[in-house]
Amino acid sequence: MSDPQLLSRFLEVLPRFRRRFPQLEKDVHGNKRIHLNSGAGTLTVDTAARALNEAATWLNSLPGEVYPAEIATKNFHWQIRGIAADFLNAPQPEGITFHSSTSQALVNLALSMRGLIRGRNNLIVTDIDHMANVSPWESIAGRWWGAEVRRARVTEDGRLDTDHLLSLVDPKTALLALTLASNGLGTIVPLEEIIPEVRKKSPSCLVCVDAVHHALHGPIDVQAMDCDFLAVSGYKIFGPVLGVLWGKKDILDRLAPFRVETARNETPFKFEQGSLNNAALASLGAALQYLLWVAGEVGPGAPSKDDRPAAFRRAMAAISTYERELSRIILEGLAALDPEKIKCYGIVHPAERSRRDPTFALEVTGRSPAEVKKFLWKSRGIQVADGNHYSAVFYRHLGKDSICRASFAHYISPEETREFLASLAELSA
Repeated sequence: MSDPQLLSRFLEVLPRFRRRFPQLEKDVHGNKRIHLNSGAGTLTVDTAARALNEAATWLNSLPGEVYPAEIATKNFHWQIRGIAADFLNAPQPEGITFHSSTSQALVNLALSMRGLIRGRNNLIVTDIDHMANVSPWESIAGRWWGAEVRRARVTEDGRLDTDHLLSLVDPKTALLALTLASNGLGTIVPLEEIIPEVRKKSPSCLVCVDAVHHALHGPIDVQAMDCDFLAVSGYKIFGPVLGVLWGKKDILDRLAPFRVETARNETPFKFEQGSLNNAALASLGAALQYLLWVAGEVGPGAPSKDDRPAAFRRAMAAISTYERELSRIILEGLAALDPEKIKCYGIVHPAERSRRDPTFALEVTGRSPAEVKKFLWKSRGIQVADGNHYSAVFYRHLGKDSICRASFAHYISPEETREFLASLAELSA
């Protein structure tokens, strides 16, 4: 199916997607709204919300091997690992581990690398990342273990400076931490181009990818990417607050995460401190099933279980095609406004919208981010975020404590997108 055909089909079925999100048009207090804050957490799909309660009702607390209730919980855990692996096109479910958050998962991963990263090594972080994929490496590998920390910079138009990054890699580079898409700017980082070049310069370098911001916007394929670790968050893919970490199993087997002595010292269990949150896992599974349902709505027929990775690719490719249309509307609309009054950071040319996710960081001359946020809410019930968004590109590269960010998801309509532009036009006037 061509992109125009896919876009036409998506627009046709968009009302069905929107009906799956009970809080889309009104918040819990009944206030009408346009939710442009998916970067801080997407809305929860209906079945993911119901699954929280249902799992708490019927699942046994702990897995086991003897009586039916504990066997059902054991099988359930593997079922959720399996669908999460298929979402990432991971080769096996054993590489999937669950954590209270992605930040916690990355801290735990950094701690597990004692012995692999030493003072003679260097590691690379970037100024375009979320700080959750910066601070653990700087603090644990850098300050604690004495490794040299190198920072890859950002270009003026909000892209990762790939040439600068590659210039920092040498045979002693033990780890590269980078993002799939900027949490602050929406810029997509071309990992499938970068990682092979890194491997040439440092074959043993481990690559850890934060895919949290991109996971709701487009396909993820850890095998094509050839990263070693990748993290996503459940609450940014229409589900619960939960961190999901994938790693190559042969590497995970070598790592030594913190665990209590009596916990199983094998992958994946050794990475999961304490009991798993069954209700959150059920909600994650339901959120991913929703994306498989999207695949059936936009493509020819419902996907089979054996075809789940391809179905996820179909769903996320359709979402990406639709969201590029939203980005076109936004970028063309912003170009028509006075650039002396409204500034959009990052990639702003509509022809390059495929290089960014629909996340827009904005400043309005003479207005603080808090004032812009309040105006958008008061004028049309538009919800955006202000703050640093835990983004190194703002906090470090641009030195800004706060900026407004409007971040879209596939349940936002073109009409709501134009409402946002109209409100910005009023504000700039």
